[in-house]
Amino acid sequence: MPGRPGSVGTLETMTTTGSDVRGPGAARRPSRHITVLAVGGTGESSTTDTRTEVSGLLRAVTDRLDERFDARWVPYPAAYGPAAERGGMSYTDSVSTGVVALHRAVRAVHGPVMLVGYSQGAAVIRTFLAHPVFSALVDRIAAVGLVADPHQPPGVIAGCDGWGVAGPGAAIPDGLPVYWIGAPGDVICNASDDSLIRDVADLTDTLSLRRLRRWATDAAAKVMSRRMQNAEVTRFSPRQWRRDVTRLRTAAREVRGYLPAEILLGTRVIRNRTGGRHDSYASEPYRYAPLTDPTTTGCETLAHWMQLQATMRILH
Repeated sequence: MPGRPGSVGTLETMTTTGSDVRGPGAARRPSRHITVLAVGGTGESSTTDTRTEVSGLLRAVTDRLDERFDARWVPYPAAYGPAAERGGMSYTDSVSTGVVALHRAVRAVHGPVMLVGYSQGAAVIRTFLAHPVFSALVDRIAAVGLVADPHQPPGVIAGCDGWGVAGPGAAIPDGLPVYWIGAPGDVICNASDDSLIRDVADLTDTLSLRRLRRWATDAAAKVMSRRMQNAEVTRFSPRQWRRDVTRLRTAAREVRGYLPAEILLGTRVIRNRTGGRHDSYASEPYRYAPLTDPTTTGCETLAHWMQLQATMRILH
């Protein structure tokens, strides 16, 4: 189980500090200087991205940080097969490439580091943190912020009772301060227990039009070996078919929440009243954190928490 859900936002989490490790011969920076590495979500970066300035949804986090922070963008493919672009690499390959890019970015920094990730970027960070090859670098991470984490644990956010759509994922190192931002209506971080969207996620994570044979082999192996998230509750029977009617209605609701609030079809604009949950964190009031001002967004809430972490680190 990733992380310790009970520790998020608690006094114990907020007072845990990271290490200030400097490489041999590195230029000394002010002790209060913290580098923030931001990893964006699907479609927010690409294989040709060379930017260093934070972009996408996470800019609403880093723009709220004070002068103690130096925010940098971590470019990587941010692909999900043909979802972002026709010839895009698979989600699993994109995450793996992102981990390498994040490793390179952390190594280039002298001093404490905070990591922030959105959606697929959160998966990149979690994979990096759990990889044994990078354990020495993980000791330099002061705190982690995850927005719409596909592996979000149940209960870390009010109203989010399910795992993220991709299931538990890799474990987070003990003692590392982590703060999750998510919304109950966002299927990416709060899918229902037997959601059909989980099946879609399981069967498409290796999908790429450039490697269709590999994808077909992988998807068939998952089904035959029952490695799907819903494998234990799925049966080929009339009773299952009746239950699937309810699952289809739930899936339709979850998809509507993921789609934009306004959908353009030709020249026609369709209003989707329950939509836009996945990208609401930079623009809408965030009501899922205690003691949060009613006008504060999710991204602003995360920025406030990061600044508190920096203050506690200095005090300790």
